[in-house]
Amino acid sequence: MKITTEELESIEACQTEQDWSDVCVAIKEARNGLYPPDWWDRVKLSGVMDRVMARWGANSELKCTSFDNKTDLLNHLFGEE
Repeated sequence: MKITTEELESIEACQTEQDWSDVCVAIKEARNGLYPPDWWDRVKLSGVMDRVMARWGANSELKCTSFDNKTDLLNHLFGEE
């Protein structure tokens, strides 16, 4: 099932990272845990994702982080730095 107009409107309405996360979870839950087949074109490549994420100072660029050990990784994941 392709992304709906209502779902795109929900994405456009996001004001925080939590809003974005909640909308993405709902969109995937409607498709058994998968993003819609047209997500990449209609959300990422169209610029919608970067425009919306800029509201909280983020962007859609992939980021890699390395850790020296398991403890550092777990501290990062759980915000205990």
